[in-house]
Amino acid sequence: MNKYIKSMIVIMSIMVMYVLGTEAVSAEEMNFSVEAQLPENQLDKNKTYFDLRVSPDTKEELKVEIKNNKDEEVTVQIQANTAITNDNGVIDYGEAKPKLDKSLETPFASIAKVDPEVVLAPKEKKIVTIPVEIPKESFNGIILGGLYFNQKETGKEEKAEAGMQIENKFAYVVGVRLSENDEEVESDLNLLDVAAGQRNYRNVVVATLQNPMPRILGQMTVKAQVFAENDLKTAIFTTNQENLNMAPNSNFGYGIKMANKAFKPGKYVMKMTVEADGKTWPFEKAFEITADEAKKFNDEAVDLVEEPNDYLIYIIIGGVILVVIIIGLISWMVYQKRKKEAERKRKANKKRKRKSKSNGEKRKRPLD
Repeated sequence: MNKYIKSMIVIMSIMVMYVLGTEAVSAEEMNFSVEAQLPENQLDKNKTYFDLRVSPDTKEELKVEIKNNKDEEVTVQIQANTAITNDNGVIDYGEAKPKLDKSLETPFASIAKVDPEVVLAPKEKKIVTIPVEIPKESFNGIILGGLYFNQKETGKEEKAEAGMQIENKFAYVVGVRLSENDEEVESDLNLLDVAAGQRNYRNVVVATLQNPMPRILGQMTVKAQVFAENDLKTAIFTTNQENLNMAPNSNFGYGIKMANKAFKPGKYVMKMTVEADGKTWPFEKAFEITADEAKKFNDEAVDLVEEPNDYLIYIIIGGVILVVIIIGLISWMVYQKRKKEAERKRKANKKRKRKSKSNGEKRKRPLD
């Protein structure tokens, strides 16, 4: 629980502004600002990010102007990151060392070289140059990445964070999209795996989806259901989401929420339908939740909804049935006893009547 609370505080204390350009946040609101210097081979001059038409075995130089908006020295850290898909189904440019999909041949981070830091005097502007080596072999589709800029923390700021004081932080991401031609790349989607997992200390079933193609797969609609293996008609959990997007040659774990329910060991089946790019991909995959997995995740989960214990339910039902049987047996025994008592009284009355009749006949007999 302490780990969960600490994690939530850190999340709340960091506000990262991912902007493809500089339009979302004004310079006055930031300690620094950045602006892409678009080259001649920019496909769309109205974009505020790099969208470049490149050629094999060439070198591009991406230039970005960084401005210090403060009256004191600022150190800006720079990263060249490969675009991935995060667990929310959003294209993410902010991960420095993400786990990359096996289908990705040329990560943007592997061809772009940056100086990790630039120091700016008060109100100073600098143009930084990021060289990008285009692969020798031609490619279809796109290479997607981002230039990530954030202010380096001072010793004072690091100490404040260690004390868990809440402080807003900002970062810029300038997107980079590289292409060599307009040849259309067909969309495709794969289901790699299904397994029990957690998100923010809440149990979910994780279905790993893969976009194996060098193109963005956008505006995805996902419908997923989880069934017990022995009952494929009644869904245990259902999740529907729209407007998900996947980076080229990436994968992510789509989380099927369990409404804060505890995992139960057993065999299950996940059925999913994904719609995007005018296509539909149906998936179905069996998976198992072991007793060890269920215990591990349930022990770590927060806000679990307590469900009635199956054994307790059986005990209660059995107890009710036993009480009904006992009451029925007692009622039957009482009924039988009363029946026998009534029969005994009936016979006794009949016997008394016969005896009384016999005595009357004797009194009426004439004397000899």
